[in-house]
Amino acid sequence: MHPEIPDFNQAEPRSQWAARWRDELTLNVLPWWQRQIFDAEGRVLGARGNDGQPREAPRSAVLGTRLLWAFASAQHRLGATAEGGRAAHRAWAWLNQALIDPVDGGVFWSVDGDGRPLQTHKQTYAQAFAIYALCACHAWQAKDDSPALRQALGFFELLQAHAFDPADGGCWEGRMRDWRPLASARLSDKEPPAPKTMNTMLHVLEALTELLRHHRVPAVEARLRELLALFLDRIWLPGQACFGLYFSADWRVLTPDVSWGHDIETAWLLVRAADVLADAALQARTRTLAVQVADAVLARGVAPDGSVLGEGRFDGSVTDERRHWWCQAEAVVGFWDAWQWGGDPRHAQAAWRAWRYIDRHHVDRAGGDWFKTLDPQGRPLDSVPKAGPWECPYHHVRAGLEMIERLAPAT
Repeated sequence: MHPEIPDFNQAEPRSQWAARWRDELTLNVLPWWQRQIFDAEGRVLGARGNDGQPREAPRSAVLGTRLLWAFASAQHRLGATAEGGRAAHRAWAWLNQALIDPVDGGVFWSVDGDGRPLQTHKQTYAQAFAIYALCACHAWQAKDDSPALRQALGFFELLQAHAFDPADGGCWEGRMRDWRPLASARLSDKEPPAPKTMNTMLHVLEALTELLRHHRVPAVEARLRELLALFLDRIWLPGQACFGLYFSADWRVLTPDVSWGHDIETAWLLVRAADVLADAALQARTRTLAVQVADAVLARGVAPDGSVLGEGRFDGSVTDERRHWWCQAEAVVGFWDAWQWGGDPRHAQAAWRAWRYIDRHHVDRAGGDWFKTLDPQGRPLDSVPKAGPWECPYHHVRAGLEMIERLAPAT
C-alpha cells in the first residue's frame, strides 16, 4: 500500500473518508447551491460564474431536474434541514410551474427566467432526468402514492408511447413538442448527428432503475431489461474495451470516440440496474464488466496525478485533456464499486486518488462548491460557469451520498 493511500480494509480510514464526504456536502456543496441558484422570487438562475456573479443563460431542463434530484436526495438520505427543505420545494415548484409542458406533457428543453418556453422540443435525456428527479422526490415525500411518483409514471408512459424504437430497441434522442419525429436532437453542438447515443440510453436506464425500485411495474422492468441487454451486448465494445458513444438506428458505432468519465459512470450504474432487477445472472455479468471497465479506464484514461481525462479515441489518443468535475466524481464511485466486486487494491487506490485530486483542485474553499472544469495543470477555467445549463450538483452530490453509504460499517 502506498503510504499516502489509506488501508480501506480498516474501519477507521473508511469512517474518516465518509465524514469528509459528509462535511463536503453539508458544509460546502449543498449550502452553495441552496443559496446561490435561486433569485429572490424563487426562480432558478440560468448560470453563475466562478466569481459568484450571475450570468444570463437559458434555464435548462438538465439544471432544473438535477437540482430537484440533488435537493430531494439530500433531504432523504442525509437528513432533513429547513434550508434543504426550502430548496427542494423551490426546485419542485420550478419543475411544475416552468419546465413541464401543460399542453403536450413532458419537459421543455429550456425556458427563460420567467418560465416561458425557449426550446420546446422533448429531448429524451431530459424526460429521463425528470423521472430520476421525481423518484428522488417521491422518496423524500415518503408517501406510498405520492404526487411525484404519479408524475414519474406519467413521464414513463410518454416515453413508452413516443421515445422507444420498436424495431431495433433503445430510445430516439428526441421528439418535437407534440411528440412527432424530430430530424435532429443532439444534446449539444459538439456532438455528431446520431439517431441514438450511449449518454441518452444511460440516463434512461438510470431513471428506470429508480422507478422500478420504487414501483414494481412489469412494463418498467421489461424496458429496463431491454436497455441493460443493449449495454451489455451492443453498446459495450469488447474489442475496444470501452462503450461506444454514437450509434446508427441499428446500433452500428459511428465514431471512434471514448469518454472515460462516461465509461466509469456507466459501469456502476449497470451494476445498480442488475441489483434492482434482482437477476443473479445479470448481477454476475455487470459486476465482472465493472472490473473490466475500471481496468480499461485506469490504463488509458487516468493521468499520473490520479485525475480522469476528458475524452479520447479508440487508438488511445487524448482529445480532451481538461479535467471535468463530473468525471472525477464518477471515478470515485466507479473505481470503488469495482473494488467492492473484484477486490483489486488498485481500484480502491484509484478512487482515493480521484478524490484527492478533487480535494486539491476542484473544491473552491473561498467561493464555495466546486470548480467545474480545470486545465491540464489543475487551474480553473473561468469560461465554464460554476452553475449553468450543464453545470449542476447532480454528479458530486450523488458521489458523496454513494460514498457515505458505501463506506459505512456493514450491518
